Order: sequence, then C-alpha cells, then structure tokens
Amino acid sequence: MKTFTMLATIMLTTNILLCQYNTIDTSFYSEALQENKMVDIYFPPGYDDHPDWNYPVIYYFHAWNADQNTLIEMINPAEYLINNGTIDPVIMVSADNSPAPFNGSMYVNSVLWGNYEDYMIDDLIDWIDNNFRTIPEKGARALLGQSMGAYGAFRYGIVHKDKFTALAAHAGIVTFNKDLWMEPCRQMVISENQPGPPYTYNFAASGPFTAGTFILSGAFSPNLNSPQTYIDPPVVEFLFDENAGYIDSILAKWQPFDLTQQIKQLSPEDSVGIYFGCGTNDNFLLYPANQALNDTLDALGLPHEFYTHSGSHNMPTGFKQGALIFIDSLLMPPAPYTNIHPISRSENLIILKNFPNPFYNSTTIQFELSEDSFIELDLWNYQGQQVGLLFEGNKKAGIHQVVFDVSTLPRGIYFGRMRVGSHVVVEKMIKY
Repeated sequence: MKTFTMLATIMLTTNILLCQYNTIDTSFYSEALQENKMVDIYFPPGYDDHPDWNYPVIYYFHAWNADQNTLIEMINPAEYLINNGTIDPVIMVSADNSPAPFNGSMYVNSVLWGNYEDYMIDDLIDWIDNNFRTIPEKGARALLGQSMGAYGAFRYGIVHKDKFTALAAHAGIVTFNKDLWMEPCRQMVISENQPGPPYTYNFAASGPFTAGTFILSGAFSPNLNSPQTYIDPPVVEFLFDENAGYIDSILAKWQPFDLTQQIKQLSPEDSVGIYFGCGTNDNFLLYPANQALNDTLDALGLPHEFYTHSGSHNMPTGFKQGALIFIDSLLMPPAPYTNIHPISRSENLIILKNFPNPFYNSTTIQFELSEDSFIELDLWNYQGQQVGLLFEGNKKAGIHQVVFDVSTLPRGIYFGRMRVGSHVVVEKMIKY
C-alpha cells in the first residue's frame, strides 16, 4: 500500500507540473503497432496567440523504465530559455516507448514488442505534422534523448538523417565493443547472479546490468522460442551462457546496431548536428565508450560537441540547456508556413542554407534566386556584430554557392544573412 501511495503521488505531481504549461497528454492510433499510444506534446509561449505561425519540433526520447510523461524534465529548461530569448519557441513531443516485457523498446523494431521504430518515424511524425502547426521539413526537426532514449536519438539521427537536422544524446549506449563497455558489464552481470556458475538469469529478480542485457537482447537478438533454458523469460537469445561467457554468434547480431559503426554512414554534407555527453561517474559505466566515440567523430571529421561532466547517469541541467541551445542554432525558426516553404522567405530568394552545418574551418553557403538580383551576403555573430562580408554584387537567376573560410573565427553560433532588395533571409549556423 505504501508503494502504491508513493507511485500515485509521483503521478499526480507529474500531472500537476504538466498542467502548469501549455501541454496535452493524449493518444493516437499507430498503424505500425495496431494500437493507441500515449504521447505528451508541449506548445511554447505564443502558440495559441499566433494561429498563423508554424513551429519546429524537438522529439524527446525518454529513458528505460520511463514513459512520455518525463517530457516535463525538458519543459522547465526549454520554457526558461524561450522566455528569456535564448532560444526560439519550439514544440516538443514525447511518445511512450515502454512496452512489455522489459519496459522499453530501445526505439527499434522487434518481434518481441512490435515495430516501434516504424511507429516513431512514420506514424508519430505524420500524426504530429497533420494535426499541429509544425514546419514539416528536416530543417525543423531535431532529436533529444536520455539513456535508452539517447541511443534511439543518436541512431535515428544516423539512419534517418533525411528527417532530422540535429540530435542531442546524454548517457547513451554507443558501442558493444568488449573492451570499451561489454566486459565491465559482463563482470557486473556475474556479480548480480551469485552463486554460480552455472548462472541463471531472471529479468524480474535481477540487478540493472542483467535486466539491461535482457532489453538489449530483446532489441537485437529476440527469439520467441529461445532454446536457452537458463533465462527467464525465455524470449530472447541472451548474450551470455550459463558460465557467463560471451556467445559470439549472438554478439554478432548486435554489431549492426553499434553506433560507432553506424556513425560511418554520416558525412559532413548530411548536415546533422551532433551534441552528446556523459558523466564520468555514470552508473552504467558508459563514459569510456562515449569518450571513445568523441575520438571517432574527430577522426571522421564530423562536426560535433561532447559534453563531459563529473556526475552520474542522470542528465544535468547544464546538458539540458546546452542541448537546447545547440539544437536551436540549427533548427528553422518559427514562421508563417505554406506547404512548400515558410512564406516569410523572400519572393526572390527561394532558399538559403549552408553545409556542412555545424562546421570547422569552412562552410559552403548555397542560395537560389528566381531572377537576376543585387545581393548582399554577410555573416554575423551571436552578439549582433557583423564579422564578415561574403559577397556583394549582382547574381543571375539560379543556384549559387559561396565557400567561406571561417578558420580565424572563434567557436560559436553565427548567422548568415542575405539581403535581396527589401527582403532579408537569415540562416543559423554553428562553428566548432
């Protein structure tokens, strides 16, 4: 009874907090899962006052053993940054990913719990775009995740790079390399399942590392007819045998989902901004692997920012604020919108963008004119100071590119600005 009372109090407190903001806790029907799923949606200040404006969207991926209601953890810092003008107003969405039997989906399709990736990528995004005032473009969508959600956000930013312009991930599982992460985990699994060997592994009665191995097995090596008699429930191909040794054939099934390998699919031209981090005292021993991924991204020349802190597995306020500011620097701003482009863009200027974005020493700014025009193209810093004149003169109708050397500029957020007659278009960009 005490446990029920405490749980009810937590749920009531969460609902009260959600009611303080312009949010809805609702459900929609997922074709991929053939069922209704819960989703929380946050609308920024001004959303109801400007019915002709459309907004970018941050999709928040919650952690294991959580649900859509944990969106409240991001609403507080987001509303603070919006109200003080640090970031633009943005819609935030969190959908439930806590299916049985392991209270999490890892945001992937699995025969064990259904097609949760299709539900998130196809059903959820379509439903949000069709029912709320979003800007339905890659440049107006971003991902943000914690723990299990960090893995999902990072992976979607890679394999669905056509849909998202930025990702932020805190304390995610980024590799299944034995030396970097799996071996310390195996030792923890052994300590949780004494006496032994032989070992038996029970999800419901085990510690976090054993239970975590179950959910990873459910995502990457599910088997509803598992031959492993020493596990409960027997619905996966568990990574370890009765002597706690690796089963290499099962580990091989996990490898295609290893982010340190999948990240090689990205190039700077894909323009997916990456912001990730981890605490040096992470409860799940994830820091060395995240640090190694930082080195891998450096070697691949992929622009990114790695946030390290001395805390544990929980996402600190500093990361929340840094992630929101980073994402905001890459998202399209709110604007009146048509089915093709924001109508606030110039009639002469069809598009202005730069790639890669984020970037290191140089970036290419691309624009398209519908008619011959005199243009001014310059660069401004976050303090509103002009830091460079890129081009001034006549350009013919068509697509043009300007390569800009920014090696002498400090890291930070910049704005490319193009003036065509009385029209001005601004593109946010970030340098590392």
